[in-house]
Order: sequence, then C-alpha cells, then structure tokens
Amino acid sequence: MMRRHLDIESLRALVGIVDLGGFSAAAQQLGRTQSAVSLQLKRLEETLGQTLVQRSQGRVDGVTAEGAAMLAYARQILRLNDEACAAVGRDEAIGSLRVGLPEELMESVFPAAMVAFRAVYPRLRLNVLAETSAVLRQALVAGQIDLALVKTCGDGPAAEGEVLWQEPLVWMAGDAFRDSLDPALGQALPLALFGENCAFRLAATGALAAAGLPWVLQYTGSSVTGLRHAIAHGLGVTALPHSLLTPGIGRVTHFGAQCLPALPAARLIALHGSAEGSVPARRFATWIGEAMAARNVQGEALG
Repeated sequence: MMRRHLDIESLRALVGIVDLGGFSAAAQQLGRTQSAVSLQLKRLEETLGQTLVQRSQGRVDGVTAEGAAMLAYARQILRLNDEACAAVGRDEAIGSLRVGLPEELMESVFPAAMVAFRAVYPRLRLNVLAETSAVLRQALVAGQIDLALVKTCGDGPAAEGEVLWQEPLVWMAGDAFRDSLDPALGQALPLALFGENCAFRLAATGALAAAGLPWVLQYTGSSVTGLRHAIAHGLGVTALPHSLLTPGIGRVTHFGAQCLPALPAARLIALHGSAEGSVPARRFATWIGEAMAARNVQGEALG
C-alpha cells in the first residue's frame, strides 16, 4: 500500500477554515493569501481522496463526515507538532526557511548572504528555488516558499513589497563591438536578453517599442555568465543593472545616429508569504540587500 503523508500547513488551513468559517478569515489568521489557503485544502483533499469541506456558492457550510474525522486528527497532529517544536527548540530558528530568488543572484550575491545566514541560524535548513520572478510569485501564492526575491523595474514608489536594492538599468555591449553598432538601411538593433518573463527584458523591449526602434533577438539565456559572453563576443546589446558592467563590457548610448531610449531603474523586492514574514526571512532579505549594495560599489568602480 502506498504511503501518504499529511502536510502540516494544509492541516492548519483545514482547522482555520472550519474554526473561522471561511477561507478569507483563515487566510488572514495564517498570514497567507486566500488562494494559497484554498490550494492547501485542495491538496489535502487530493492526498486523502475525499472532500472534507462542504461548499455552497463559494462559502463554507461545514464539514463532511470525512472532514469531521480528519479535523479531529488534524487537531491532535498540530498539537503534537507544536509540543515537539517547543520541547526540542526554544526559538523559531529550528526547521526550514524556503526562499525563492532569480538564478543570476546565485553567482554574485547569494554566497555572502549564505555565510551570514549559516553563522546566525546553524540549525535552520535553507531550501532555495532559483527561478524567474513570474514563477517565484506563483510559488509564493501557492505556499511553496516563504520568501520571494523578485526583479521589477520602475522609477516611482514601489507598488508592493520591500525594496532591497535599486540602481540604474543601462544599455551595454562588448567593447570591441560598441563602435560598430551602426545600422545599415533597415537593420534592427541586435539584442541579447534573459527569458521572456524577465523584468529587464520587458523594460528593454518596451522602451524600444515606445521609441519606435526595431530590434531582433540574437541571444536568450538564463545566466549572467552566458549573457556576458554573448555580448562580449558581439551577439548584441543588452540591458542590465549598472553594477554588472565588467572589464570588456561598457555602456552604449546610441545605435548609429539614434539615441537609445532611457530605461527605468532596476529593483529587487522582497515578498513574504505571511503578512510581515518571519524573523529569519526578514534577516535573509536584509543580507541579500547588503550583498547587492556591495556589488553596486564594485560596479561603480568599473564605470
């Protein structure tokens, strides 16, 4: 017989939904979005192969017979879980922290944050999801991660989250090819960019569209290293944060006689699964911000 395992957070969702009489109130108590709580209940029902909560026109009308039985077990499991955590550890720094961040941060920013994290939380397990910002947002809503570090672009006040870092987004290309960027008749600007859902790519192509400048994609990838090699060897122009300038790669302002359009600021923001986020999650976000600031200083030295 195949073993099935119950998820603690899904059990908390079930108890909250029943005790508070709805998904919205349970989400508020648990510090999650309503859709995340709904998804947790759905996964629990799928695991058990039973409907646990009676619904009518989007409202909760009580529990099924199977739901009543599961509710009793859920209360016992949660009580034992909380008692075990209290008995073994005296603070919240035992367990796990699930973090999502853009893959390119793993190379230059994550190592410094990881050193600080291990020094302060040696018993806290860190689980990392490296993905695009769009995927990280979905994972946060689904309750799969506790903290999402996502890229955005903008010049005004941030619409969401905590801004950990902000700096200019600039056009850049390899030094050997910058002077040869002279469009022949009908030639489009060659670009080397990250994948379709990247905030930097959307900002770059949006600015070119607004300026009426045609472009053609000659390279797409997911790593900073690959993108740097692409532009260093003349595959195209890219739009990256100023701190990512390196020897052999410099800023570009014109495509022939045409000025390249201005770009919005690049930002990294922290989004938490709960209303305020746990102390380890907030501290990890702070360490990432500090590492980004250190990278900015290095980038400024390169000009």
